Amino acid sequence: MSENKTGPSPMGAVAAVALGAAVIGFAPIGLRLSELGPMATAFWRFVFALPGLFVLAAMAPREGRPQKLGPLVAAGVCFGLDLTLWHAALTHTTVLNATMLSNMTPVLAAAGGWLFLRERVSWGFALGAAIALGGAAVLTTSRIGAGAGGGVTGDALALFSAVWYAAYLVILRVGRRGVDVRVAMLVTTLASLPVAVIATLATGEAWLPHTAQGWLVLIGLGVIVHMGGQGLIAYGVGRLPIALSTVILWVQPVAAAALGWVLFGEALGPLAFVGAALILAGVWVVQRERR
Repeated sequence: MSENKTGPSPMGAVAAVALGAAVIGFAPIGLRLSELGPMATAFWRFVFALPGLFVLAAMAPREGRPQKLGPLVAAGVCFGLDLTLWHAALTHTTVLNATMLSNMTPVLAAAGGWLFLRERVSWGFALGAAIALGGAAVLTTSRIGAGAGGGVTGDALALFSAVWYAAYLVILRVGRRGVDVRVAMLVTTLASLPVAVIATLATGEAWLPHTAQGWLVLIGLGVIVHMGGQGLIAYGVGRLPIALSTVILWVQPVAAAALGWVLFGEALGPLAFVGAALILAGVWVVQRERR
């Protein structure tokens, strides 16, 4: 899984990001089911991901280890800030609103890729991104129209989290050059952990769940969502332009919307389905432009 010229094709990286985005669609569901507050839940998500990440990182070849830890540590801190803000947003607004607003990341990340990495954005790509962004707006509007709109505080936290997620992806794109994804995930997760510790202490949340089910939810968030979903995204981001990988991440709100409907009764009307279809169409146009 290290970065090299003989590795999987860009289509493999696209599939990894899309699958990772679908997997992390379970993150807001896990938070809703957690017996702990949003910050403590983020803390345990990182903790339960670490054992597996240590094992995987130990299997990485020596040449896949970073020469400098600075960029990966910075990326991890940004991800920790993103996740804690997003978790806080999910307690103040709907699953869909928090996921959608925090996924305004592609606009910010594309700008960062252009400014710092000199990654150009074609007109065809811009069209696909605009279609996906329009779909995101339609999907969110349909929820507000149904009386499920979130509060101002939750929406603001979600938007602010997008800034840190964009920074995470841009810095990770740089820090992952020549670094095995397993090592990168271990370093960034270790760097994220203190952010969650500080946030949990600051909010005074309880640290331990009360039941076995509560522990299982936290383990699932750590192993499936973080190690699995974020690991796939980290792998794909290392092989794709920032703008492309982040637009593909718009698969996440579609998955989150479906799961929110099934588990929490946050029903989707015809307009919501139109929005979801536009998001997927925009992702398809962007990927077609990439070929």
